[in-house]
Amino acid sequence: MGRILVEMDGKEREVEIKGRSVRVDRLLELLNIYPETAVVVKDGKLLCDDERIIHGDHVKVVVATS
Repeated sequence: MGRILVEMDGKEREVEIKGRSVRVDRLLELLNIYPETAVVVKDGKLLCDDERIIHGDHVKVVVATS
C-alpha cells in the first residue's frame, strides 16, 4: 500500500493506493474526476495520463470549469 498527497481546490488530502505507484488516469478515477476534465501537475511539470505517480509524491490536481 502507498499514499500520495493530493492538493486540489486549495486543500490537501492523502490518497491511499494499492502498490507503490499509480497511473495518473487511475488516480483521477480514485478521486471521482473524469480524466478529460483535469490536469495533474508534479514539481511544476504537467503529467500525461499514462505517467506513474509513486508512493510519497505530492501532486496538484486542477479541474477545468466552464
